[in-house]
Amino acid sequence: METPNKKRIVVPGEEIATSEEYLPGKNVFQDYDDGLVKSKKIGEVKYDNKTHIAEVESFKNHKNILTRNEVVYAVVERFEDPIVILKIIYSEDKKASIIPPVTGILHVMNASNSRIRYLSDVFGYGDIIRAYVIEEGGPPFYLSTRGRNFGAILAKCPKCMTPMKKRGILLYCPNCGHKIKNKKLSLHYLLK
Repeated sequence: METPNKKRIVVPGEEIATSEEYLPGKNVFQDYDDGLVKSKKIGEVKYDNKTHIAEVESFKNHKNILTRNEVVYAVVERFEDPIVILKIIYSEDKKASIIPPVTGILHVMNASNSRIRYLSDVFGYGDIIRAYVIEEGGPPFYLSTRGRNFGAILAKCPKCMTPMKKRGILLYCPNCGHKIKNKKLSLHYLLK
């Protein structure tokens, strides 16, 4: 860990302190899994040694393109448990594509009202999910899929990447026959 007096640039998810050293301030969060204080934004870390608060001064001070509770569609790009990185491609509220796409982050605690251990258990690469923005000020935008209307609206087969069809609570691949049952699906799932 670098000393708090040096200029330091960080990216989202990067450790900036331990919870014993500093409390999270602006653009910073505490990861309760490992007890580390991490950055939410790309920017410069600022440490206040009197109040013991760490903040990140964001490099992006532009007008927000997404607002709190706005419903969006996003594609799953990669897993970095306890989060999944998404590419937000469409705003349902604005009825418009987001060009260029912006980054979204879904934390495991915001994925469902039920307990989920790993996001890779309920979402897969290339899945398109319906979510809503829980925190403005991105990118990255923090998303949630809590609620029955939110979750995957189109899932791809992990074996052959064919879009899967829904039958009851199961998803099945019309190409290779692979079946999955523990996905976090939206009531708006497209293929039946």
